[in-house]
Amino acid sequence: MSFGLKMPNTLSANTLWQFSLALYPKAKADLLSLQDNLDANVNVLLLLCFLEKKQLSLSSDLLKKLCDTLKPFNENYTQALRLIRRSSVETTLNDSQKNHVKQTLLHAELELEKLEQQLLVDNCKAIIDKPAPLIEMYLTLCNADSPSVHQRIFDLRQTLSQL
Repeated sequence: MSFGLKMPNTLSANTLWQFSLALYPKAKADLLSLQDNLDANVNVLLLLCFLEKKQLSLSSDLLKKLCDTLKPFNENYTQALRLIRRSSVETTLNDSQKNHVKQTLLHAELELEKLEQQLLVDNCKAIIDKPAPLIEMYLTLCNADSPSVHQRIFDLRQTLSQL
């Protein structure tokens, strides 16, 4: 699926989800590194990549508001479920049962990720029609500034440019 000139001009949860499904497999290592090492939210990063790809932006105040709005849901549901999924499964289960539990939890986690994106879209009303370095703006909010972070941003943008 190409998101070049054919990308819809409107932001919707479905459009963002489809974009995310195209970008995430190619940028997984960078996104998860930023998530695991800096507590960056992958869905926020995906939204910002989407906006950057379309040469759109949002104010730093709106970005902070989006993060503040998403944080309780993310901590109480998505991160909590992710922690359970990543932990070891009950040892009394056989391998097939363990795999089934992990897959069920992964499916539920993906549904929570979709809900996070819906929350972001619902609260993202003041999009600015000009490009801006949104990823750097967001990672500044995460107090992230190091050579490895800059390399991840560069790699993420390289991947983004290939969509």
